[in-house]
Amino acid sequence: MIKFTTVKNTEGKITQFTVDGHSGYAECGSDIVCASVSSAVWLTINGIEKQNLAQLTYEERDGFVNCIISDTRQEGADILINSLVMFISELSGQYGEFLKFTQN
Repeated sequence: MIKFTTVKNTEGKITQFTVDGHSGYAECGSDIVCASVSSAVWLTINGIEKQNLAQLTYEERDGFVNCIISDTRQEGADILINSLVMFISELSGQYGEFLKFTQN
């Protein structure tokens, strides 16, 4: 199961998200849940980073990504992050057996 977790600051802005695990929906290379989560996560990270919308630090390894977003950021970063969260929320509603979504 993939576990997707967010952390918010006192203002309610997401300052961190973590993706951990493998969905187990299908074999590697055919897993639509894994591919969907991975694509959305990297679209968000690359979009923020390449457009200089916020300072990011992230750690990546097999089945794991942890991304920390600076509090000082442009509105576009929040739009991308919130879009990611909405997408993951919807996806977990459809594939809850393979994806758990938690907001802290």
